[in-house]
Amino acid sequence: MANRTKGDKEKLSFGIEMEFFLAWRAESFTGTVPAPPGVQVNPGAPLVVRGRWENAGDRVGALALIIDEAFPSPEGAVAPLDKNAINYGDREWTHLQGYRRWSVVDDVSLRALPKELADRSDKDFGWIGAEIVSPALWATNEGFDEVRRMCDFLQRHFWIFNSHQAGLHVHVGNGNEWLPLNSLRQIAALLYAADPILAQSHPKHRYENAYCTSPRLYSNVSFGLVNPVREPVQPAPPTEVAQVERPSRYAQVITRVQNLFQHFKSHPEPSKDDKVTKKVRFPTRPATGAYNLDQDTVQGALWDLGGDYQGPHNAQSYEPVPLITAVGEILRSADRHSIARMMGIGLRRGAYSFAQLERETKRTIEFRQAASTVDPIEVVTHARIAVGLCRFAASASHNALMQVILDCEMAEGNPSWFDVYDFLSEVGLTPEAKIVQAVLSGTLTDDMRKEYWLSRNHVPRL
Repeated sequence: MANRTKGDKEKLSFGIEMEFFLAWRAESFTGTVPAPPGVQVNPGAPLVVRGRWENAGDRVGALALIIDEAFPSPEGAVAPLDKNAINYGDREWTHLQGYRRWSVVDDVSLRALPKELADRSDKDFGWIGAEIVSPALWATNEGFDEVRRMCDFLQRHFWIFNSHQAGLHVHVGNGNEWLPLNSLRQIAALLYAADPILAQSHPKHRYENAYCTSPRLYSNVSFGLVNPVREPVQPAPPTEVAQVERPSRYAQVITRVQNLFQHFKSHPEPSKDDKVTKKVRFPTRPATGAYNLDQDTVQGALWDLGGDYQGPHNAQSYEPVPLITAVGEILRSADRHSIARMMGIGLRRGAYSFAQLERETKRTIEFRQAASTVDPIEVVTHARIAVGLCRFAASASHNALMQVILDCEMAEGNPSWFDVYDFLSEVGLTPEAKIVQAVLSGTLTDDMRKEYWLSRNHVPRL
C-alpha cells in the first residue's frame, strides 16, 4: 500500500467494549445452572458470586473483582497505571483516567434477559448481562495481544451467551491527543461512503439494529444538511502563540472533487477477476445491498432535525442525497464539531459514531455494528478492521481516497461489482476479509485461525 499513501502513518490507539450474558450462581447454590443451546460449557463454569448476589450490581461486581485480579497491568496501554507518571488533572490526559485498565460495567441495555435465558434464571442462579471495557491500547501487536489474552481468559473460565441485543464496539483514537482534523475528515468520508458495503460484514440483526443505524441512510448530511458558509473574518493580532487547525484542503474545491469522480467514472470497469487476490476465494458477490430504508427511522430522524431540515417532511418521499454530494460536504468541514454534525443521526448513535468529537470525555471514533462475541480471532479481527480503515483513510493520498470512495459509490447501483471483501482487500485488510467471510459462512477452522495469527505476526495458540 506504499504507493497509495502519503506521509507518515498515524500512531493510532484503540479500545473495545464487549457486551454479553454470563452464567452465575450464588456460592451457596449447589445445583446446575441451565445453559441454552449453543453455549460452550467446557472448560468454563458459571461465575461464583460470594457474599451478596441480590441485584445486578452485585453479580457484575463479582466479575469485575476477578478481572481486576487477573489483569493487574495491561500490556500495550496508552495511559500508565502509575498516577505519578502522568498528571491526570491535565486536560490532555484526564479523558483517559478511566481507561488505564480493564473494567466491567452493568450495561442497562442488557438488564432484560433474552428469551433464551429468561426461564434459565432464578434468585440464586442464572444469567447476567455485562460489558467488559478495555483500557486505551496502542494499535500494535502488543495491544491486540492484550485483547486476545482477555478473550482467551473469558472463554476458558466462564459460560458466555452472545445475544442479538448485545454488540461489540471498537473505539479508535490517537492516544491522548485528538486525531488531526484532516484525518478526521478523510476517515468520516470513507466510513460514510463504505457504510452500506461494511454492513455486509455483519449479521442482519446488527445492521438493522436501532442502536447502530446507517449513516449513509439517516445521518444529517444524508438529509441535506450543509456546513455553514461564512464571510472570512480578519483575525485580531494574536496576543499569544496559539495552535490553529489547518483548514480543509477540500473547502474550496468541491467542484474539482466531483469532477475527479467523473474522471474516474469514465474509466472502464476493471475485470471482476482482478478485484481481489487470486489466492483468496470469496463467495459470489451480492446481487442487492444489505440496507433497506426504514420509514419509521426516517420519520424519527425528521423529528430530531426539526427546523434544520428543509426537504420534504413526508418520510415516504425521502431519499438520501447523492453519495458524492455528502462526501464533498464532509470533506470541507471546518472543524471536528462540523464533522460530528454531518455524521450525527439525531438522538441515535450510528454504525460509526463521531459524537465524541463534540466533547472532551473521549476523543475516539466508535465502530458499533459488530455482533457480540468473545472469540479472540473475531474480536481482534474487528479491532484491526476499525484501526485499519482509520489508518488507511488518514494516510491515503487524495487520489487513493477518492478512488476507493468511487468504488463504494458505484457499488450502490451495482452491488455485484464491488463488495465488502473487495473493499477490505483494497485497503490492505485481506487477512481480516478472510476471517469475516469464514465467520459469516460458519466455515472458520483451526487451520484458518493459525494462518490468520501468523499473517499478523501473532504466535498461534489453540
